[in-house]
Amino acid sequence: MKSILLKRYKLRLFAVIKSFRKPLPWIAIYSLLFAEVAGQVPKACDYEISGIIFDLTSKQPLPFAAVQIKGTNIGTVADEAGTFSIKDLCENEFDLIFSHVGFKKLTHHHDPHHALSKVFLAPENLTLESVIVEGEVVVGDLHSNTVEELSGREFEKNQSESLGDLAANISGVSVLKTGQNIAKPIIHGLHSNRVLIINGGVRHEFQNWGTEHAPEIDPSLAENISVIKGAATVRFGPDALGGVLLINPPKMEIASPLHGEIGLIGKSNGRAGEGSFKLQKGYRKLAFLASGSLTKQGDLKAPDYALTNTGKSEKSIALGTKFHGSHFDMTAFYSRFDQELGILRGSVTGNLNDLATAIGASIPENTADFSYDINNPRQTVTHDLFKLTGELHKENQSFLIQYGFQINQRREFDVRRGTNNQLPAIDLELFTHSLEAEWNHPAWNDWQGSIGIQTVYQDNNNLPGTNTIPFIPNYNNSRLGIYFIESKVFNENTIEWGVRYDYQTFSIRGRAANNDLFTNDLTYQNFSATIGLKKEIKDGHVIRTNLGSAWRPPNVSEIYSFGRHQSAFEYGLWRYEINEANDVTAGRVLTEEDREIPSEVGIKWVSSYEINQQKWQADLTGYVNFIQNYLYTKPAGITQNIRGAFPFFIYDQTNALLAGIDFSSSFQHHEKFTSSFKASLLWAKDVGNDENFVGLPPINLGYLLNYSPQNFGIFLNNHIDLDLSYTFEQFQVPRVIGVDEILAAKENDISLFENNDEVFDFLPPPGGYFLMDISWSFKVKNIPGLGGSIQIHNLLNQSYRNYTDRLRYFADDVGRNLILSVKYQF
Repeated sequence: MKSILLKRYKLRLFAVIKSFRKPLPWIAIYSLLFAEVAGQVPKACDYEISGIIFDLTSKQPLPFAAVQIKGTNIGTVADEAGTFSIKDLCENEFDLIFSHVGFKKLTHHHDPHHALSKVFLAPENLTLESVIVEGEVVVGDLHSNTVEELSGREFEKNQSESLGDLAANISGVSVLKTGQNIAKPIIHGLHSNRVLIINGGVRHEFQNWGTEHAPEIDPSLAENISVIKGAATVRFGPDALGGVLLINPPKMEIASPLHGEIGLIGKSNGRAGEGSFKLQKGYRKLAFLASGSLTKQGDLKAPDYALTNTGKSEKSIALGTKFHGSHFDMTAFYSRFDQELGILRGSVTGNLNDLATAIGASIPENTADFSYDINNPRQTVTHDLFKLTGELHKENQSFLIQYGFQINQRREFDVRRGTNNQLPAIDLELFTHSLEAEWNHPAWNDWQGSIGIQTVYQDNNNLPGTNTIPFIPNYNNSRLGIYFIESKVFNENTIEWGVRYDYQTFSIRGRAANNDLFTNDLTYQNFSATIGLKKEIKDGHVIRTNLGSAWRPPNVSEIYSFGRHQSAFEYGLWRYEINEANDVTAGRVLTEEDREIPSEVGIKWVSSYEINQQKWQADLTGYVNFIQNYLYTKPAGITQNIRGAFPFFIYDQTNALLAGIDFSSSFQHHEKFTSSFKASLLWAKDVGNDENFVGLPPINLGYLLNYSPQNFGIFLNNHIDLDLSYTFEQFQVPRVIGVDEILAAKENDISLFENNDEVFDFLPPPGGYFLMDISWSFKVKNIPGLGGSIQIHNLLNQSYRNYTDRLRYFADDVGRNLILSVKYQF
């Protein structure tokens, strides 16, 4: 057939050339010729597509689901293991429709560059949508990483919480708080600059150096979150000594009908109201996404008293579009998060005697009646993110390039005198440009992997008008990183390795306490590497082990922080000195010659054993993390000035060893009963000084029992959860020196630290506590798409304080909270 066509078109070609009497470019002629010939030749119908269909809630295979190619009668039905295959297809790009009784129908545009590996169909009662996983789930490009995900019904149930509180539902993750509204995740005892947050593929850049700074991300607009527990520096860059938190937004699907959801939430504690929406539409080549949310909350309440000035106001919006070509995809995304948070008024005192009374008081100072007003101390933050991504697909390889631009604006207001009370004490603006490129190359001798380059440029400035010495100086930050990651599969095992080099510079401009100008240029560079193994022992049993190095240059705040920062004073390593009597003095600005500050360098080994059976899933993870030159804050005393009396903290550096165990499991006792258990244990030590650190997460145990009756009156697909947790009293604690003891020593001119400079805390750790939550989620009969839930957090109205909360010195955590939510999907 081809030879006959080729002969016919060659004769036609010679006739055309003769008529023009001018020779045409032979390359162009043959290109046109063969293009036309190829168009006439019938396509080979040998394309095959296959995959596995799962229940999004249980993660178990979904048998006998229907699969159909849209617009045709071609299709199949999955077998009892959820596996399907369609062979002898003439086209390799089409729309697939997945359906099953009791589950949401899913339309997915498939192309040959994204292998269809797993399909997750959502039950009708779930507000989350069905999703497609294209290719094997490899987070961070490493199969040997220990990764846990919060998705499905558990993610949906806690989606209105802050990002830090939401992530704490994952085993091995806890939460660091400053009061009731400011929360950030702790992974294996590490937080802030040692935990990277990747938001929709972009490294989230914000003022991440303070316990008072929560990530400005609205989890209500996300699809799910994942936690990488290894030292994932090779793929994501410096700072990931603890791990990586991945925020995954909803996927924009090509060729999908207009759909979306509207949600309303009311909370009794804080008398809060929240509203959100999401809209999505996909065409043949284009897809669009729009979502937003609004939150208003008043003063929260502990079991026995109000928590004055703990209101919050939040607004967020996200817009996205995707273009899909035969070999090229382009995505544009924009989001904005606007937040105002009140900080407990009782954390600010006027003099030393008031401070002594306030710390450990049964009721915080300045407690007042409920109000929606947000007064000082407070903070306002806005975060804008723009992302543009292009991905080129070729046979057995792909190339990705991504540009990100972020603006983070932070203003912190303290309780001040006169007209200064209206001015921010800290007013920072951070601009971040990032550009990265990655080549997923074809297999080389059975090795598959990627080569990438990443660049970041930051400009951080104090805006004028605060009438204060800047807490941190202005600076510019530049970083360049190059990495290689390779993996090879043999038998049932996968071995992999990765290496990375980073070069980073800081250009710093600031003012000392006497207003003198100081400048400095700092340079840091280092290699990081990882090696790992994934081994499948038998069906459903997997071992993952990974050994990785990571590093982190000191943050500008750890070097230069100076003065009051919301509820405390802090001094960086170059902003204080210690005299012979071990008293701290803050005045002049030090340099490298006075005190060297090397980079943190960590070695982390993580191993996990996973079991995935039809009715039982379990994961046991152990880890050891040694960090050289570990930077941390520790209490150093109390101080007083015209803005009040406060505890103050200083930065120090030592060698740290952290080790622990995470365990999680779930078991289906009956078709209507399922239970799950999780536990986390962390042990940490300052091995340089043989001391304990302040603020380590204590041992935590959690148990959840789920009862899922099918119908209950007018309610369908019911789920009733009883969630129990117990947090132990922290036993790894330093000595205690109370404020009363410090004041008495000052009055009698006694130095408490001259002969003993061991780390201390102002209060002993709070006692262990038991919490009980209960929830009921449902779908309304005869109203498709309408569902809701009723939850009660802290059902027993337990009074407790969390050891990882900086404001535990002043108040209890929140009491009982009734949460009502309604969602309508269309």
